[in-house]
Amino acid sequence: MTELTMNIEPKQFKTVLVGVDESEQGYKALANAIHQAREDDAHLIIASILEMGDLSAIAALHLDVIKEKREEIEKNLEKYRQFAESQGIKQVDTVFDDGVKAGQILADEIAPRVKADLIVVGAHSREGFWGSIGSQAAYIARNSRISVLIVQG
Repeated sequence: MTELTMNIEPKQFKTVLVGVDESEQGYKALANAIHQAREDDAHLIIASILEMGDLSAIAALHLDVIKEKREEIEKNLEKYRQFAESQGIKQVDTVFDDGVKAGQILADEIAPRVKADLIVVGAHSREGFWGSIGSQAAYIARNSRISVLIVQG
C-alpha cells in the first residue's frame, strides 16, 4: 500500500436519501439506508414518488384515484419513518413527490433540495413506482452529483 491510500478515510455521510416503494427492493434499499445512517449518525430522508406513468389514462383523470394513491403512499412513508426511528435513527424525515420518472425526480430535484450526500435505491422492482428501476437506478448512477448505493436483490 502506498502512503496515500493508507491515509484515505471512508466518507461519512451527513444526509442519506432513500427511494422506497412497496416492493422487496424498496424494503432492501430502506434497510441499507438505515444501516448507513446509523453508522454515520446521519439524517435519513425517506422518499416516495407517485409515478404518474404508472396510472392508466382513465385513472389519472380521476382525482379520487390519485388522492387514494397519495394517501396510501403518505401512510407508508409514516410507517417507514417509525420503523427507522425504532432502529435508532435520530433524525428522520419523509418526502412525497410525483412526476413521470422517479429516478430523475430523486436525483435532480429531491436530492439537491434536501442536501443529500448519498442516494440509496433498489436495483429493480416488479411492482410499484420503481417498475423500471433498472433504468431509473442507471439514470441516478450516471447523473447524480453525489454518491449512489444501488442495492442488489
